[in-house]
Amino acid sequence: MITYDNVKISSVKVDDSYYDHKKKKHINYTKPKTTKKVLFEDSCLDIGELYLQIKNCHDREPYNKIEVSFESKMEY
Repeated sequence: MITYDNVKISSVKVDDSYYDHKKKKHINYTKPKTTKKVLFEDSCLDIGELYLQIKNCHDREPYNKIEVSFESKMEY
């Protein structure tokens, strides 16, 4: 059985520009602003549970990228 430890699922939002109401146009940032928000941090017992957690995070943040990191371990 494979277990997944230290699972960390984050939402990543990248803003390239913003709208200036005085100038009435979009203005680009020199460096894009990146915002990370941790949505899930725990361990999962199997691939099905990991899949459900990733799907749940996609449902909560549908328009942002999702980053997943974990450590896997095989037990006999």
